[in-house]
Amino acid sequence: MMIAMMLLVVAMFTITSLNDKYAVSKAKMNGYELTFLMASGTAVFLAVLLPFLKGEDRFFTLCPQTVLAILLIALCKLLEFSMSAKILVDMSVFELKAWLGITLFMSYFTDVLRGEPIKALKLVFIVITAVGLVFVAVAGRKQVNYKRIALPLLLYLLQSYGYGFIITGAEKYVSSTMTLFCALILLALVLIPLAKPWAIAKNSPEGKKGVGFVLASKLPNAVGLLVMNYVAAMSLTSYSFIQPMILVVIFVMGFLPKNKADGEQQGKPSALSLAGSIACVLGIIGFQAF
Repeated sequence: MMIAMMLLVVAMFTITSLNDKYAVSKAKMNGYELTFLMASGTAVFLAVLLPFLKGEDRFFTLCPQTVLAILLIALCKLLEFSMSAKILVDMSVFELKAWLGITLFMSYFTDVLRGEPIKALKLVFIVITAVGLVFVAVAGRKQVNYKRIALPLLLYLLQSYGYGFIITGAEKYVSSTMTLFCALILLALVLIPLAKPWAIAKNSPEGKKGVGFVLASKLPNAVGLLVMNYVAAMSLTSYSFIQPMILVVIFVMGFLPKNKADGEQQGKPSALSLAGSIACVLGIIGFQAF
């Protein structure tokens, strides 16, 4: 059952990850615009799905812990989409997912500080992944301005690291679904003056079609978020493994023929980039497997 849920999340988030690249590369949306469409669109789809969920999934207690959880999740989602909008201008979806693998190791060393014994084999896979990331970074340095995206990348990694802990820490006071639903509504309302939703289509080269395309992807995003919250509540390890699984899917998709409408760069990857990509995939999968 857990594997099935994880595969569903991977499928949904792969769609939304590629759509995010389209939003910033072709539709030319900025971080505020993309985050507003994500928050408002996902909240609408969640509202439609809520009546079909179990009672415990709609559990809500009005208390300081609940309010804090909602605020922190709203912050995480703001950082996720506003920072990814900055990062994906320079970086491919695959490279971003590869860097996101660092959060696996952050979680691991957090567990070590809590008393979990260090495993030599896991350290080996951390080194393999680190080498792969260096290869990817060196191969893409002509296209990626790492000085410009260093801070957005750091904030993106930190929000991913914290999201699962916030969801699990608040489950005694509010369900993960209600935490996310309230956070998205709050985020959408706060961003109205900054995103100027009435002007997004006018300012985008893709016009209304681009806005519609981005909003449509929020249905799989809503489904993916709901199922991901279930996974996070049951196992932080399984939750952390979702992003590496998306990494593998995007890596395989990188070998499929692309057309000029794609937001990704065209052409075959260099030998260094390919070697780094394979090292990242093997390192992250090996880290989880052992």
